[in-house]
This record gives sequence, C-alpha cells and structure tokens, in this order.
Amino acid sequence: MIDVRQLDADSWNDLVTTAPDATGFHLAESLDVLADETDTTVYRLAGFKGEEPCGLFPVFVKSFGPVTTLFSPPPGVKVNYLGPLLVNADKLKQRRRELRHSRFVDACIEWLDSTVSPSFTTVRTTPGYADVRPFVWNDHDATPRYTYVVDTTRDPDDLLAAFSSDARRNITDDHDTDYEIRAEGADAIDDIVTGVIDRHAEQDESFPIGPTFVRELYEAAPDGVVTPITVRADGEFLGGHVLVELNDTCISWLGVSDLDHDLPITDLLDWHCIQRAHDAGYSGFDLAGANNRRLSEYKSKFAPTLVPYYRVESGSWPLRAAASVYGTFK
Repeated sequence: MIDVRQLDADSWNDLVTTAPDATGFHLAESLDVLADETDTTVYRLAGFKGEEPCGLFPVFVKSFGPVTTLFSPPPGVKVNYLGPLLVNADKLKQRRRELRHSRFVDACIEWLDSTVSPSFTTVRTTPGYADVRPFVWNDHDATPRYTYVVDTTRDPDDLLAAFSSDARRNITDDHDTDYEIRAEGADAIDDIVTGVIDRHAEQDESFPIGPTFVRELYEAAPDGVVTPITVRADGEFLGGHVLVELNDTCISWLGVSDLDHDLPITDLLDWHCIQRAHDAGYSGFDLAGANNRRLSEYKSKFAPTLVPYYRVESGSWPLRAAASVYGTFK
C-alpha cells in the first residue's frame, strides 16, 4: 500500500535532489513561483511505502466555477515538463519497480480524486519518465512529445566531430569580432527575456512570460539552478540562454540571438553551454525545440538524441479545449 502525503518545502527538496530525472522546476521554491504566476494552488505530493519514499508528484489546481482543472506543469509559463518523479527505484528489480510505480500513480490519482476532484487533468512528464502506462490504466490518454538531448558525457572533441559541417565551421573558425560568452547575474535576465519577447513580436506572436517572472525564479531557487548565459561584444548584448540545472541534466529553457550579426551567435552560444554541461559533469544538455519543425532542423545538427516525453490527459474534450484556451491566453 502506498500512503500519499503532502510535504513541507525542506522535506520535498531533500527527495527532489535524489530523483535522477528531477529538474530545477521541481524544487519547492520554483513550484511556489509557478503557482504565484499562474494563480494556482500547488500540492507537493509524495508517496511512501511504509516510511520509504517512492515517488513525488507536484500538481497545480485551479477552479473555474464548477470546473476544477489540474496541471503539472501549469500552463502559460513556458515550462515544457514537470510531472511525477520516482525515487529509490533504481535498486529494485523490474517487476517490483513497475509494481511500486503503478501503485504510486494509483494512490496519487485516488488522493487527488477525493481531495480536489479534477474535471480535467493534463500532465507533461520529464524525458526520463518513460513509462506512462499507470496513467493509461487510470483512463488517461498519453501523447508522445519530443526533446533533443546532447550526450555531454562524450569527449568534447568527439562530440564536435559529430556535429554538422556548418556547425563545426561556425564554432572553430576564427572570427573578426572579439566577443565574450559567460554566466551572469539577474540583470542579464532582462536582456535575454526582453530579446525573446521582441523576437516573437517580430513574428506577430505573443510571449506569455516576462523578465519579472524569470527573475523571481532566479532569486527563489538555490544558487546555480537558474543561470543566465550571455554573448556580448564591446558591451553590446548579442544573445543569451537561461539555463535550468539540477542533478544530472542542464536544460536550455529560454534563448535568443541577434541573427543579423556577423558572428554565428547561436552556434557559439549552444557550443559554450554544451561544454559547460560537460565540465559540470552533467550527463546531458537538453536543447528542447524538437516539436517545432523549423527549430528541429537547426538543433538536430548538434548530434543530439531524440528523447520522448509524454502529455497525459483525462477529462472531456470540451474541458480539454477550455484548458488549452486558458493556457494560451493566461
């Protein structure tokens, strides 16, 4: 039997840092910022077999009149995935691992049904959460999505040799412009996020988050979890990434580059971040962007692995459509 409990922030973070597939968005501080930004209530659910923790599941709940919606992650904050995590599972044999995982999901769904009774649920799992059968067995639909992950355990020279010829050329050629790529503090977030917003505006598209929200995540999370990386030449901002780092993986969350500059800024920036992830001992650098046809054509040149994650949903189609609208116009 799995007992589901809500955990305080410290107890939650102690377990998140032991979960191999956890992201920086799973930390209690990040969850609180996401809840404030989306006007949702966050529940930090943990499953225990006796006193041994076996899983974590952060969920966000919001009601619209008689309709209660449940999300993980919440919509409209540009977080690609969150969802459940397994802990203490690697030591188990396959049969026992699957059984405990299934019972953990069963117990969480039962707890949520009895406590918040959601009319609609949508969850996007982390790339490492490969088995969504327990949700399917509980009448949820599962749809695969994809991300690109670069294997940063490889020797950088071998990895660079696997890149496309134009990426190698852009990275290794001498450039006339002196530039610097480095990690910066909170002030760089304004440059990066404002640049992302402006780039979307050029394409007549809106962007749902602003610098204030990203700064709040940066300031709330432990040091080193949210990291702005910038490219500058003579003090001029040419591009940057906001990285989210925890445990074994570094995620390229938000990014922008000056496409009109002579420097191949995007290639140089991505290569810097890949090397940084290698030097930090991460097993992978999550490039994201694999679900977008245009972006996938660019990002595939860095010799990544195409890794699936899943969108898991339950509820009637009208409610799903309503939830999609909420996420779009939040």
